Amino acid sequence: MLKETMQISLKKLELIKRYAREAYPYECCGVLVGIVERHYDLSTENIVLEVAPCENIYQGDKRTGFEISAFDMYDIALTAQRAGLQVLGTYHSHTQTSAIPSAMDFDFLPAEHSLMILAVTGRVVYEIRSFSRTRQSLGFDDIFEEQVRLRL
Repeated sequence: MLKETMQISLKKLELIKRYAREAYPYECCGVLVGIVERHYDLSTENIVLEVAPCENIYQGDKRTGFEISAFDMYDIALTAQRAGLQVLGTYHSHTQTSAIPSAMDFDFLPAEHSLMILAVTGRVVYEIRSFSRTRQSLGFDDIFEEQVRLRL
């Protein structure tokens, strides 16, 4: 299996954590924007340069689900493209479980996109993990955890 990583600055990660604390007890959500570096060993690294918080428009219980509007996704993707960047994936918080993808998270994770999950309880972020799916993915067994590297 190829080694996949996500690189994010401590400042951007602190912003995401703040959004998660502010949204509690509901799930926060947003988009990760940046560049993809492909290495000689065929591994990739998603380098997050911007985070775009989004309104959670989920029609169900927002304590257990999130949805980003298609308009927000389109607008963020267009803005990123104009800046020479791309959408790398999404982030959201879990307020009642650990930072493990739910079945719904698995269903909506596009290939080669990062999915950062923050576990929050009592406005305290206690776990952060990131996952991705291979391009050839057909099922849950092709989802793997990415290594998250912090830039100062």
